[in-house]
Amino acid sequence: MEIFDIFWELAETGGPIMIPIGLISLWMWTLIVMKAEWIFRVKRRPLLVSDALKCLEEEGDFKREAYCPRAAALTFFLQHYFRGKAFLCGEADQLFFEVAIRRQTQGLYRHIPAIMILAAAAPLLGLLGTVSGMVETFRVIGSHGMGNAQAMASGIKESMITTQAGLLVAIPGILAGQAMRKEIRNIHQSVLVFHKAVSQWLEKEWLKCAV
Repeated sequence: MEIFDIFWELAETGGPIMIPIGLISLWMWTLIVMKAEWIFRVKRRPLLVSDALKCLEEEGDFKREAYCPRAAALTFFLQHYFRGKAFLCGEADQLFFEVAIRRQTQGLYRHIPAIMILAAAAPLLGLLGTVSGMVETFRVIGSHGMGNAQAMASGIKESMITTQAGLLVAIPGILAGQAMRKEIRNIHQSVLVFHKAVSQWLEKEWLKCAV
């Protein structure tokens, strides 16, 4: 409760600009938590290339939960296109598998641009609060001269708190967004490697059947 009271006092001192800054912070951290949880699930249960090729070799049902993009792509390919090694169609099967891969890679970076935009917008709102606070300070000076130090301090305090709040939202948001973008690039690279390995297997098996 004491921490809540402190934040509430800061919000009141910072003025109305603190409301959009708080909403941006809430929205941004919701997206960060969602994306971080997705990355954790993907990295916790990766699908090995050997397991995928074994499933294709045995022509069995893929029972694994499709959390990671590799597993989701393989599941989609098996359910919609793969008819078994005896019915391989060469380039057509490779094209179908590429479609399955692209369905997964299109959503890899979901929420990352939004996180970065929200993080960049926070200090701009803080700057707007700074300008608002300084305008209030100059209004007090114009009305009462330099004698009303308390009113002047209120405007200056508002400008400093909004600037600080904007930076406190932006800095961790940008760092989290960049860190998750790096992890997703690694996941994306692993999906491309997976795509190449399965495509080579499809081509090899098709050549065997064509002989």
